[in-house]
Amino acid sequence: MTRRLFKLIPAVALALSACGTVCHADDQPAPVEKPHVLLDKSPRVVAYQLKRLSNAQLLLVDRNTSDAKYKAVYEAILTRKGMESKYRDEAVKALAELDKSSPVVVLLDAIGNADPEDKSTPRELIGMLMAQKPADLAAQKDKIQSLATDAQNNVVKTAAYVALAVADGKPDSAWELASSKNGLRNLIAGIPLIKDGKLRSAFFEQVNPLVTKTSDAPMQGVAIEAISSMPGHEADAFKELADLITAGKGDARDAAVRSVRRIPADKWPEAGIEPLAGVVVKIVEQTPADQRTGPAIAQTVQLGNDLSQEMDDAKGQAIRKQLRELAVPVVVIRTLREQMQYDTKYFVVQAGKPVEVTLENADAMPHNLVITTPGAMQEVAVQAGTMPPPMDDSKKAYIPDNPKVLDSLSMVQPEESATMTFTAPKAPGEYDFVCTFPGHWVRMYGVMLVVPDLEAWEKSPKPPQDPLNHKAYDSQKNEGNAAMAGMDHSH
Repeated sequence: MTRRLFKLIPAVALALSACGTVCHADDQPAPVEKPHVLLDKSPRVVAYQLKRLSNAQLLLVDRNTSDAKYKAVYEAILTRKGMESKYRDEAVKALAELDKSSPVVVLLDAIGNADPEDKSTPRELIGMLMAQKPADLAAQKDKIQSLATDAQNNVVKTAAYVALAVADGKPDSAWELASSKNGLRNLIAGIPLIKDGKLRSAFFEQVNPLVTKTSDAPMQGVAIEAISSMPGHEADAFKELADLITAGKGDARDAAVRSVRRIPADKWPEAGIEPLAGVVVKIVEQTPADQRTGPAIAQTVQLGNDLSQEMDDAKGQAIRKQLRELAVPVVVIRTLREQMQYDTKYFVVQAGKPVEVTLENADAMPHNLVITTPGAMQEVAVQAGTMPPPMDDSKKAYIPDNPKVLDSLSMVQPEESATMTFTAPKAPGEYDFVCTFPGHWVRMYGVMLVVPDLEAWEKSPKPPQDPLNHKAYDSQKNEGNAAMAGMDHSH
């Protein structure tokens, strides 16, 4: 089935001033004060000073490539959690110049020096490494191979193995080395990070047997996650994962649910959709009621809703009704990697009923999700764009103090998720949701459609309007573009 994506806002929208018609002088934030940092002290003292700064303060510290003393500033920027990608790019170029090295070496060193408690930044750095030219990776092949076999840090090993595959343009050598050095799990874990779809696909024959035919649970887990990232094999991957969901349990089944949802819906084999939807309903039925809002079951319910959208109307409505009658009001929204978009253009909830919304961030940069009153998305987003990052990075960022903000999630870091639970407004209408990170809102938004009766809406669905181009969204049979959430209507 053809995916119907809404029209993107013209690029000129990106040039909108942060202070359009909705900003006033009183909205302007107080500037962040430039910190005083002594860069001529010992490396330990300099690192201590920089670590105490917020991201906003760190970016105000003097830096240039004229003196090696600025190296510590660039290193801090490169490895700091939540840093914008443009500043990481700047830091890589500067460190390569200061060290008379290459971006590949800089990134490999940075991956090894990242905070071990920070799961998102190393993944961003690996993504940057994968963006380097294969010839540049091949030029550092000896160093990369040494890291793959000798590094103690598993993140470094993963980066090195996939870098070897990219350097070669094929999986053979990296797979052989990983197999002989007990690094196969590291290599497979990194496959989804490879930007070249053809190269990812070349791993299918090696990875596929590990999805169901290994007793090594961690190995099976990374294979399950990787198999859905291989273009050209979507139907086979769907079948393997569906079989695992049907027969499996525990972590393997949960991983299979996550993985099958990453396969584009228009690549799902039609014959497998309805049987898997039935399996999903049984899984939810067999789950104790007080556990049906946990992360794993929330994913399973969302898979059921996704599958139902690909079925004929009557059968799809029946599946959604069964899931609603199990009292699981959950919507899972994912980000699309490197597209600055949510995978869900709208979701539908019943007025006055509880709803749980989870944002899963599969992108390489942080995103949030803010729900606004009807028509207020642009006002809230532009106002958020005038705000500096919080001095405390643990606080909510880019959430303006505006009564038109109904609910919000903090910035969700790459490969992390966050959930908010609230009661849908009593007044039916088209409530916007949006990422308010500066500049993201012109592409990263959607609609929470609040209806008086969810079951009645499904019988005669009327999609909401795109908040920016004011044309109705297509009634998508989608890859998660429309989602339903509701409570049991029989009580």
